[in-house]
Amino acid sequence: MAWFPSLIDLTRPLTNEAVIALAGKFAEPGSPYSGIELSYLRNWDSENGMVCKWTLNDHLGTHLDAPIHVVPGAPTVDQADINRLVGEAVVIDCAFANGRGITGDDFERAEPSVQAGDIVLIYSAERAAKGVEDYPREQTYMTPDGAQWLVDRQIKAVGVETYSFEHLYDAIFVQQWYDKATPPPHWPAHTICLRENIYIIEGLTNLDAIVGKRVRFSALPLPVPGSSGSPVRAVAWGRVKLLGGKVALRDHKRLHLEGAPSSRGAPNNSPGPSSVVAQA
Repeated sequence: MAWFPSLIDLTRPLTNEAVIALAGKFAEPGSPYSGIELSYLRNWDSENGMVCKWTLNDHLGTHLDAPIHVVPGAPTVDQADINRLVGEAVVIDCAFANGRGITGDDFERAEPSVQAGDIVLIYSAERAAKGVEDYPREQTYMTPDGAQWLVDRQIKAVGVETYSFEHLYDAIFVQQWYDKATPPPHWPAHTICLRENIYIIEGLTNLDAIVGKRVRFSALPLPVPGSSGSPVRAVAWGRVKLLGGKVALRDHKRLHLEGAPSSRGAPNNSPGPSSVVAQA
């Protein structure tokens, strides 16, 4: 059976501008969180081909947190169960919680509802950082209560728009959770999810295009041995429905026909529905 999904890219480009828009002063030049550095091992100027070398941290841009990131002795990114990073995702609307911590009560209020086995993508209407002049201080973040709510719902993974699942400025500069002298708990919301192998995907974009819907989703990391995370290419696509003896593979323009509300009441200026139909 042929499969021709129309993919919705949820990944930020790995440009300096995109990383700064996500992380602000955390990504200033010279910082370990700054953008990717590209050098050329072979170049068309002198040879018949090109080979490049990347220098980057493993939590750059749209990326996956492996359990070892905050849980000692836990699986590294190459040991991640990638089956938990592909499947049905629900894109829940938490824009009402923008700029504060998301709690279990917020998830009870948010729509659509979460089911066991879901990948949960959280739309929080994040705004771009103002530049490298200051750290992002107004951030939507996960509370321990919210993280435990997700664990109790037996989800597979959770994705957010922000650079960190928790309030990064508060975690580093106020709570000082990276400091060995700081008593536990450290990174409590991260820990609650990652110790249960509920993987965390940070830095997603374009969730406004699919908020309120159920989609298929994938965000696969590079299996770098011993690494605490990896950039991912996160994508979503429409759900598959059987129509008699045929299979309709529908793109994102038809997601509103799945029974979910349309995105944020914005006027629909896109072309009419389209589909690719293949013999079952």
